[in-house]
Amino acid sequence: MIRNRWLSAFCIATLMLLSQFVHAMSEEDEIKLGAQEHRKIIAQYGVYRDKDLEEYVTRVGERVAKQSSRPDLEYHFTILNDEMINAFALPGGFVYVTRGILTHMNSESELAAVLGHEIAHVTEKHALRSQNRGKAMKILSAVGAVVTQTPGVYELGDLFGGVLLTGFSREFELEADRVGAEYMARAGYSPDAMLKTIDVLKATDQIEIEEARIEKREPRVYHGFLASHPDNDTRYKAAIKESDKLLKDYDEFVKTDEFLEKLNGLAYGDVRQVGVVRGQTFYHPKLGIKLSFPEGWRIQTTPQGIQLVSTIADAVMGISTARVSRKDTVEAFVKEKLGFNVREGRDVTIGGYPGYLGVADRVQSPYGPRPVRFAVLFDQRRHLAFILTGAGQYDLRNIAADRDFIATIFSFGRMDRDDFQQARPLRVQVVRAEEGTTMESLAKTSPITNYALDKLRVMNAMYPHGEPEPGQLIKIID
Repeated sequence: MIRNRWLSAFCIATLMLLSQFVHAMSEEDEIKLGAQEHRKIIAQYGVYRDKDLEEYVTRVGERVAKQSSRPDLEYHFTILNDEMINAFALPGGFVYVTRGILTHMNSESELAAVLGHEIAHVTEKHALRSQNRGKAMKILSAVGAVVTQTPGVYELGDLFGGVLLTGFSREFELEADRVGAEYMARAGYSPDAMLKTIDVLKATDQIEIEEARIEKREPRVYHGFLASHPDNDTRYKAAIKESDKLLKDYDEFVKTDEFLEKLNGLAYGDVRQVGVVRGQTFYHPKLGIKLSFPEGWRIQTTPQGIQLVSTIADAVMGISTARVSRKDTVEAFVKEKLGFNVREGRDVTIGGYPGYLGVADRVQSPYGPRPVRFAVLFDQRRHLAFILTGAGQYDLRNIAADRDFIATIFSFGRMDRDDFQQARPLRVQVVRAEEGTTMESLAKTSPITNYALDKLRVMNAMYPHGEPEPGQLIKIID
């Protein structure tokens, strides 16, 4: 009993001490900590270089920050060159938005809402408070292990590698909503935009979770808005609406159309993706090659090249390259250099490239040793071999997706002049809807590979069933 009382008293003292540490940290030390982590963030994600857009985001951010509880802190606003839909902040006033989240905004007020939320994380010192709660739990777990003779179960996560991507606790996220809404209202932006932005982010989570379910993979959701902002929770909505009382009267500096025009030309997609995807065709302009892949399949980059993955991830085709010499023959390369145990094979010419097509037994694949459909094509001018290998998750001897693999292999070819025009990097284009324009018709012609209708709707705040009005500016990808 005495031991338990001692432990309780120690817990309270530890939490109080660490709470005082957060407030005792000098602003100079906080800025140094943020600057140190800022360099890591830039190295990992890179900065999106668009001077006008950078200046615009900074101008909106500074307007909101001046109305915060720390108006004298020097804030730094950075656009990260990443497609993930995310925003976060470091101690000391370092605030980040990705080009992915900018793609999903439709007004200056929504931008102010996101920046206000992140500025609130800075002013309320959520990163430091989360870190020190973690330290407290680690200490308490260790003490508990000594006092109770049971192993500690708490592991402290990396503050900047975890919290920034997954978000803070529900308590801190809702506090950032409430405080950020106050800041934006004082700056003259309607707090209603905070609610609209949260709805868009929740919709992106819904789409990603459904895609991941179909594709049998883990969903890539960041701040987890579905968990921290459930549909039936009215408390946070009431807290944000309370900030309406602080709203200054002024006419927004940038109307919706003008805001959208600032996003015109914004890069779209994964900057790390090898090549360019347009619809169901993959282009690699540097190598001058192209191929088509089955509808519903997706492309992902690997250290060796790229992988084409089926809708439910039960079949994969890998595409890579290797150096060859003038003396190499394709068949010898397959059997000697790759070490394939060829069950059946023949010489072919595909897309103007001499090659060897066949089936090999027990080749290492993402699913382990499997029979594979393969093709090796020689680019003799570049001394390159293109290696295409397809395997199925449940294949024993037969190859279930062989028809898809063969069709993809025989689509391989050289790019022509029109192909190089098609292979431009994808960008956000702002267009005006005409009479009869529907989201479904836009999705049918969109280069977005999978789930184009849902993705276009959510980025235009029309998810799940909205349609554009004639004359309305909307975002498409081209």
